[in-house]
Amino acid sequence: MSGRAPFLGAALVFTAMSSRAACLSPGVEPTPAAVVDAQFAYYNAHNVDAFATCYAENVEMIYLDASRPAIQGRAGILTAFAFLKTMPREMGVQIVQRTVTGPTVIDREHVVGLPSGKVLPDMAAIYEVRDGQIVKVWFPPSH
Repeated sequence: MSGRAPFLGAALVFTAMSSRAACLSPGVEPTPAAVVDAQFAYYNAHNVDAFATCYAENVEMIYLDASRPAIQGRAGILTAFAFLKTMPREMGVQIVQRTVTGPTVIDREHVVGLPSGKVLPDMAAIYEVRDGQIVKVWFPPSH
């Protein structure tokens, strides 16, 4: 019986680690920047299900100008970003500038692939990443 304990412990650690960094490719260290990069890649690929795996189950996404209601939980992320599935393939987001401080990633983002004549201002996004998942996102006013 005691011969199984180390294996069971290792299996539990591996399971916990893999669930915390579920959105990352195997072998990628779950740094805050890597997690945010992964969610950008999934967003730009319009893969909403994979995009949502970068977020904690109890994530909060807050628009500081109150232009949109806060998004609560991974289920809320799946609902709020379902529009990606129907967007043109060329639509996406580019990171223009980034600052990383501890668990916080601050990006200036630019939307690309919009219809001719449509322009959106760059926006800032502040991500808090813990244990390989985004736990909070704040979007300051962009205008």
